[in-house]
Amino acid sequence: MKTLIKNGWVIDPAQKINQRADIIISGSEVVKVYTSESPCQSDYDDVIDAEGYLITPGFIDLHVHLREPGLPHKETIYTGSRACAKGGFTTVACMANTNPVIDTVKHLNQLKTIINRDSVIDIKPIAAITLGLEGKKLTDHDALLKEHVFALSDDGKTTMDDTLMRMAFKTSHQKSIPIITHSEDHDITSQYKDTVYPIEAEYKIVERDIALCEAEDGILHVAHVSGKKAISYIRDAKKRGLKVTCEVAPHHFALNDQMIDVLDPMSKVNPPIRSEEEQLAVIEAIKDETIDIIATDHAPHEIESKQKSYGQASYGISGIETAFAVAYTHLVKKSHITLYKLIEMMTIKPAQIGQFEKIGTLKPGCEANLVLIDLEKPWVIDRHAFLSKGKNSPFHQMSVYGEVAMTLYRGKKVYQK
Repeated sequence: MKTLIKNGWVIDPAQKINQRADIIISGSEVVKVYTSESPCQSDYDDVIDAEGYLITPGFIDLHVHLREPGLPHKETIYTGSRACAKGGFTTVACMANTNPVIDTVKHLNQLKTIINRDSVIDIKPIAAITLGLEGKKLTDHDALLKEHVFALSDDGKTTMDDTLMRMAFKTSHQKSIPIITHSEDHDITSQYKDTVYPIEAEYKIVERDIALCEAEDGILHVAHVSGKKAISYIRDAKKRGLKVTCEVAPHHFALNDQMIDVLDPMSKVNPPIRSEEEQLAVIEAIKDETIDIIATDHAPHEIESKQKSYGQASYGISGIETAFAVAYTHLVKKSHITLYKLIEMMTIKPAQIGQFEKIGTLKPGCEANLVLIDLEKPWVIDRHAFLSKGKNSPFHQMSVYGEVAMTLYRGKKVYQK
């Protein structure tokens, strides 16, 4: 099967392409991006006219929760992968806080079986640092890494034991894999069940994890950074040459506590949505490249778990279907960063952090993962229209720009509006 995608505007930061171009796909791979001469249409089985659309490599998200195994009332690989495709994502990394936790090779293989059966995109599992995410005993890191796990994380629960975290960073150094950290001091947050916990709980753990990472010459990736002091520690670590990267979720640069009611369960997320001062610090860190990538922390929940008091409601936002539009509207349309920079943060940069090959770019021989986007079409986010089972979103009824029109994974259309 040979496909020609013609007349689109192509942005591929890995190749420094930002111009009108045609793309040739054969089977599951990109053959060539034509930036000058146009190929003959009669040579192809399928021709897609992308006039008026932006074409980029498929997006990559290093931080999602797809809830299987064990929590299918919140999300499944089937529904979650299709929601990802609708959002333009062709590769996502799923966290280990399932039931059972992905803390053994047996549990990992159970998840892989579901992925192979039900997913329409590439889903890369992340394994737990500690058994049961309990922070008491390390998982068998070597055995899990032999099964091609690319990162370790107790996301959702900070590994509070410094000795165990030091050992995780030792594994990171030996195996050249990132440790992805959820920065939350549980000794602090345990005191704030019915209200938003202070930002000190984030930056204290970021400071600690950078120190432990440096001591073991490890690789640290800080998840969902949300405030200026944590950012300052990360910025300093980068200046000192440490192997430290970080991500931001759309709700932390697009929202602040004056725009929404942070005690509304639909807005309850971990870490919480903060003040305008913290939001502006996040945006500045995106601009100066302290923040490396955008990751959604897609956390779908059944609606009943959000129809409770703040203290009883579940943490999390269903964000995979709205990520690009929110980022484009709030970062690019407001002139904080360029469109080219946004695409870089959602394609080649996460591929580099994950050490993924043949994705995040449209280079010849790489996987034909692409997304076509209508940049200028305004639309209104409607959580009831999500393909995800999780309808929990503070962006409901927000007007945005940048709608995904089509997503191709390995040359196959997996979403079309």
